[in-house]
Amino acid sequence: MKEADIRPLDLFNKFIELSISDIESIFDDKTSFVDVSCPACDSNDSEEGFFKYGFRYLICTNCASLYCSPRPNMLQLESFYQTSQSVEFWAKHFYHKTAKARRKLMFQPRAQLALKISGQNHDTNSDLVLVDVGSGYGMLLDEVQATGRFARVVGIEPNKEFASMCSQRGFEIINKSAEDLQPNDVNAHVATCFEVLEHVYNPCKFLTSIRNGLGIGGRLLLTTLTVTGFDIQILWENSKSLTPPHHLNIMSVDGIRCLMKRGGYRVLKIETPGKLDLDIVLNAYQENEGIERSRFVNILMSKDNG
Repeated sequence: MKEADIRPLDLFNKFIELSISDIESIFDDKTSFVDVSCPACDSNDSEEGFFKYGFRYLICTNCASLYCSPRPNMLQLESFYQTSQSVEFWAKHFYHKTAKARRKLMFQPRAQLALKISGQNHDTNSDLVLVDVGSGYGMLLDEVQATGRFARVVGIEPNKEFASMCSQRGFEIINKSAEDLQPNDVNAHVATCFEVLEHVYNPCKFLTSIRNGLGIGGRLLLTTLTVTGFDIQILWENSKSLTPPHHLNIMSVDGIRCLMKRGGYRVLKIETPGKLDLDIVLNAYQENEGIERSRFVNILMSKDNG
């Protein structure tokens, strides 16, 4: 898998352009922004990271996570995700044009992983329930349902347009934020949450709320950006994977462990496969020659070109 397969340069640059425009129109007044502690370990000890498009990022000196503070408050973020140009572009253009590649390269493998996890702690003959948090277009719901393993497949999606699209295709959708999830909404054996955690206002509250939808012995399969990743460590503020106000929480591996414990979870496994890291770095340097390169990166680039 290559970066261009799932986020083509022209589409991704347009998304970033619209994100910057959203910042200028929606977040021009930052007086309502909120200072927060580290979203991973809750420490208030931090040092300056960098500013990007007017948003300040701090580095937690306890767990080395990177996070935005001050940040838009919860209501501002909810409004942003319902009304912004960049979110609309992602939904109506970006996602549509990359759907085929994303289905094959991302969502089908994720569905198989959810299938594998479901068999680790539950009777294969039981009527299993899976809930996907942040379902978007419902691509994962499609692939999970196609496995035939789950008797009930539920999506949690706060965006009204996305929720309506999924409902019209016959999926059971809970149209609310995960933070508002109640124990009687769903009682799942497996919960999935792919690349959502970096976007939410309060990750600990978010994860604690997901537990309301998990039954006894339930398992959570989650992916998120990490500051420990090679691409972000090398590119830092120049990383296009880090675009405010979409990306607020870029936690370290240690920070994620701490966060999961705070949220009431027992960590079974953490993986950092970094499948796209090198390709992202190489593409960034090719697109922007002004980014300073280390000797190590020069070696990698020469090997890749060779």
